[in-house]
Amino acid sequence: MKKLLLVATTLVLTSCAYVQSVSQTSIPRDRRNLVTAKVERNIIFMFNFDNNYIDTLTSDLQAQCPKGSVKGILTKDESITYFPIIFHKSVVTASGYCVGAPQARKQQKRRRTQKRRS
Repeated sequence: MKKLLLVATTLVLTSCAYVQSVSQTSIPRDRRNLVTAKVERNIIFMFNFDNNYIDTLTSDLQAQCPKGSVKGILTKDESITYFPIIFHKSVVTASGYCVGAPQARKQQKRRRTQKRRS
């Protein structure tokens, strides 16, 4: 009986965190303006009926870079287990660099002139 109680207590007090996936797009030269967005979802008894909470990531990044575009996006999908089978948390983080429209045009012009010189 004591062993069963010890095993049950150990399982309930055990928690861990791990990264499920990481992805990244190409990184721009201009890395002055870093923008980040993060969404979280609590999952009880391993029932997750939808992933709609992730849809806000794109709009959050775009809101931080209204006159440009976000490049070099790094996304991380993490799962945190507080109590096995009972309570989990899913955390998705996205970060990237805001490259303004005028700056992007200047970079394209530079590349074109460099190609012409070559």
